[in-house]
Amino acid sequence: MNILEMSEVGKYIRKVRKERGLRLEDLSDQHISTATISNIERGVPHVNKDKVLYLMNKLGLDLSEVPDMIEKDTGSIESLQVKFTAIETMIQLGNYQRALALLSDLSDEVTSQHQATIHYLKGRIHFIKRDWRKAERELSEAIRLAYQDPYSPKVNLEAASYLCLSECRMQHKDWEQALKYVERGLDALTDEEEIFEQMHVKLLLARIENLQKLDRADEALRGVDEVWALLPQIRSRQLILQTYALRAELLRKMKLYQDAIRYAREGSQIAVGSREYGGMFRLWSVLAHSYQDAGQLADAEVAFEFVLELGEHVSDKEDLVQASCSLGQVYLMQGKMEQARDILKQALDMAERIHHGLLTSTALILLGQAMKNMNHYLDAIEYFQSAGKIADKNKLKDRVYQCYYELADCYEKIGEEAKFQEATQRMYQTQKELNKNKLYL
Repeated sequence: MNILEMSEVGKYIRKVRKERGLRLEDLSDQHISTATISNIERGVPHVNKDKVLYLMNKLGLDLSEVPDMIEKDTGSIESLQVKFTAIETMIQLGNYQRALALLSDLSDEVTSQHQATIHYLKGRIHFIKRDWRKAERELSEAIRLAYQDPYSPKVNLEAASYLCLSECRMQHKDWEQALKYVERGLDALTDEEEIFEQMHVKLLLARIENLQKLDRADEALRGVDEVWALLPQIRSRQLILQTYALRAELLRKMKLYQDAIRYAREGSQIAVGSREYGGMFRLWSVLAHSYQDAGQLADAEVAFEFVLELGEHVSDKEDLVQASCSLGQVYLMQGKMEQARDILKQALDMAERIHHGLLTSTALILLGQAMKNMNHYLDAIEYFQSAGKIADKNKLKDRVYQCYYELADCYEKIGEEAKFQEATQRMYQTQKELNKNKLYL
């Protein structure tokens, strides 16, 4: 056997072993070690050929039949790959019924041999439909059965399932568990799989996202540097834009605003002419926030206005509400009260429609500040009172305190002494509640 044949035979042996649910330890004995079996499966050329024949005999494989088996298996998998790719494309296009119909049209033989792939595809459908519980159940089954599915190594099925599980946990803001799933996905990767590089980058970026959410900025930035070195090999523009956005967000978090602006602008230039609206929205958002933090309000205004122009292409309406609130805040800082009022009313309407307590209270407080700056104190009081009720209901004590502070300021300006005293007392009570779990030296 030459080197090429050794590689193909090794891959086939590995496939048969995994299909049968055997570990390396299950096949090793006094004549062949787990290390030798691993070398055979990886096609290492210096392995004694007698060891290869011995291992094949243990698995009941005839060397003369292997080329035909490999050719037949390759043709079968390539044919299936077309079908599964078509199904996944239907899922990405949002045509779930057609995807499910294609899955149900698969033969009984395919269904029995590729349970892991079918569970994974169903998990993807539930994920896109935002049914996280069902998605996690299907993806967990895909991982459990991955070793039995001959299609699994072709598409990094186990790693892909862990990545999707991580994304499910991120939707619940369970960053710790999401990070654990990413690490398991990275452990499941081997460099033998055809799409190793793309899946590797996706998992690395998911790890950075979670480290950022856990305020582990130094680790996250080191992760960005690792992916940055791979940029010349990354073909997906979506992944490239995500990398630029993460670097810019981390730099902004570290208050390196000009560096954040630089990378956000570079990323947004790469996005020009593409249909990667999600990446574009994210890059322009971090650019706008960085301008705002740096005090470059005119630039922040232009950037936020462009962010909102992209709104119809954004699926996550929370980001759109946040951008509207931020633009309203920029208008406030510039003294453009009427423009602030108009955009903040739009933000409030969107926040109420998605039942988001934090963003609703944010829009109400900013609206109250706009009204107060226009000397419309009674309107301002109404907004601050509504914001306080929502903040209290959602246990946002910092916001409750801010609302009472604003109310006290309004009451003082219109000479309502009793109500001023009442608001001040409520501020004190709220501060006491905030201090309960704090320790002081």
